[in-house]
Amino acid sequence: METKPKGKNAKKKLFKQTRQLINLAQNHGWTQVEIAEKCRVQQSMVSSWKRGVKEAPESVLKPLLEIFGHKLRRNSFRVYWALDPETLQPTFHKVEGKVILSQSFSDPRRQNYKLIKKIPVHKLVIHDQGKGKFRVIQQSRLKLRNSNEELECSQEDAIWNSIVGDQIDAVELIDFVDAYCKEQLEKFPSDAHTLPYLIRKALLNHGYHLDGVVEYPAVW
Repeated sequence: METKPKGKNAKKKLFKQTRQLINLAQNHGWTQVEIAEKCRVQQSMVSSWKRGVKEAPESVLKPLLEIFGHKLRRNSFRVYWALDPETLQPTFHKVEGKVILSQSFSDPRRQNYKLIKKIPVHKLVIHDQGKGKFRVIQQSRLKLRNSNEELECSQEDAIWNSIVGDQIDAVELIDFVDAYCKEQLEKFPSDAHTLPYLIRKALLNHGYHLDGVVEYPAVW
């Protein structure tokens, strides 16, 4: 279950994408005066939002978020691809939602028992797609067919063969990650032990309440 700020904190919570939201409204024909009237503020305040000088509380921007919020969230996405192992034909995927965890698992390359470098060979990416739903991307490093060397590119997303999973909730996500550690990370014992911690920390950082986590709330 997602937790939301209550009381005074809810009114004070600043919206990090204030400037983008104002630009989006203006791109749809709204004037600063119209935005000010809708949000019940002075036009000078809208101007400061537009210039990025100030961020507005979410409560103040609520009228705009109800109209343009979904369009703003669409701007957050990643593009993945998968190659058919036989035909090498690509399939492309556009996955929306903020990435809450991106963790790679590296193969240590040694020469005469000396570590030369670590090569990321597997990766797990998790998108928060809203309303308590997540999507997991399982990735493996692409290799050149002739030499079996790992693919290199300045755009890191281009070097991974990706499997896009179905939408799941927070409980299913934790179960998936715990099972992934046992079934897929046998060759990466350190990662297998730390990944369960990392996914729980990521969910807590994004406001989700988790069963099995002992909480010690502060008294302000």
